[in-house]
Amino acid sequence: MGRIYNWRCAIIAGSGSILYGYDAAVIASTYALCTQSTSALAQEGFLTQFTPSANVLGAVGSVYFAGVILGLGFVSMLADRFGRKRTIQIGGVIGLIGAIFQACSYKIELFFVGRVIAGMASGIMLTTVNIYQAEIAPPHLRGTMVAFQIVILDVAGTLASWVGYGCNFSGNASFSWLVLRFPIALQCVPAVGLIIGCFFIPFSPRWLISKDRQLEAQEVLKRLHDDHSDPVFWEKEYLQISAQLAVEKVEKETSKWNHMFTNRSELRRVAVAIASLTSVQTNGAQTIQIYQAVLYAGLGFSTRMVLLMSGVFGICNTAGGVVNLLLIDRIGRRKLFLHGLFFLSVWLAIFAACSAKYNDTLSTSWGKAGIACVMLYIFVFGATFTASPYAYAAEVLPTKIRAKGMATALFFSNSVTLTFSQTAPIALAHIKWKFDLVFIACNVFFFPIVYFFFPETKGLTLEEVNHAFGEKVEVEINEFDNAQAERKLEMAQVEDVTKPDNAAAVV
Repeated sequence: MGRIYNWRCAIIAGSGSILYGYDAAVIASTYALCTQSTSALAQEGFLTQFTPSANVLGAVGSVYFAGVILGLGFVSMLADRFGRKRTIQIGGVIGLIGAIFQACSYKIELFFVGRVIAGMASGIMLTTVNIYQAEIAPPHLRGTMVAFQIVILDVAGTLASWVGYGCNFSGNASFSWLVLRFPIALQCVPAVGLIIGCFFIPFSPRWLISKDRQLEAQEVLKRLHDDHSDPVFWEKEYLQISAQLAVEKVEKETSKWNHMFTNRSELRRVAVAIASLTSVQTNGAQTIQIYQAVLYAGLGFSTRMVLLMSGVFGICNTAGGVVNLLLIDRIGRRKLFLHGLFFLSVWLAIFAACSAKYNDTLSTSWGKAGIACVMLYIFVFGATFTASPYAYAAEVLPTKIRAKGMATALFFSNSVTLTFSQTAPIALAHIKWKFDLVFIACNVFFFPIVYFFFPETKGLTLEEVNHAFGEKVEVEINEFDNAQAERKLEMAQVEDVTKPDNAAAVV
């Protein structure tokens, strides 16, 4: 068991990211705007089938994120009541329905319904998968495991981009849209795999303890972490988690639903999570991914080259994500944030300069230089921001408000994405390269916030993150030796077995 079992669980749960990554990126490669007049799409078959207006074209990108926000409204209730595992399965079912609706659409209204449903599934997945990964991972691999599922997301997005490029070779517009139904319907495969796979992974041990299912939690922790360098690490971890959750349970029972907004300590941690996830959406990567076709077309490239560049864009993003996976538990989240904000601003500034020169001269050399800047930009984004904010937001929140706080942070960040994705076509048409200055300003805004208010969490257990915020940890991992840990666990097991519910379960 141990690490191999832990990674197996992480891989199964992380496959939920395929739904988000593929569905979000398929818009960039097949429906993204590719002319400055906003009158044509990268895939002509989409226009032939739906004949959308300019306003509808803008909504194609933004309605998905409206669905994400809608899904976030339910995720906290589901994750806390039914568990992280069951909530991931629910998200898989909703994602399957959304994929079917989109693939079967012959009317734009039905297509939009499918996009909203798919967005709801993504809202549930983004929250719950990150929480689940954080709660089952050992401290020294937590960032890597979260990064792994985000890299899967990037791979899925890259696949969608190359499928869009291949479909463009069809000379018949109607046939092109028919072919495009296949990559949309392909989302059904990971959805079904996720639904089935979740029957073979455990519930989160922290959720089990919060539901007074201590014996199950002990068994899960043993299976997940029994090959740690410390032979009784899982026992110490159980004692630390149960002690911390016992205190949090009392606090939760005596507080109202809005406690995380009125309690100064919890509010600070929620604010850090919000800032962490919002900085992902305001640095420009998400907007550039959705509307990269407009940027490439504005630099003088043909439709087919636009789609080819979208595929290269995905490869660069994925390559950066692999670097992020390798670095996140080595150099820490905070350094990745700071380096990312700085270098992303540099490449955006250079890209804006190249775009301005192209607009003045119409020189292909400046256009190619602009494309190079976009590719370098997205690689830097992948290397610094792909997973860091998601891992960080999940771990800075205490267990009692982790689902609710994560959903709140994602609500704010996706509201920003919704705003940018709806207004981007208008901004790109009217102010062109100056739109990049908005993202640079956002990066400058977040840099001092990260520097002064983001503590490092690398290598800490989720309970020890309290130290980073100047709060008490009820039980320290190194507070007692191995023999003491085993005795304390034996005593706890006796107490658990004597409880009516657990005694019945053992029998």
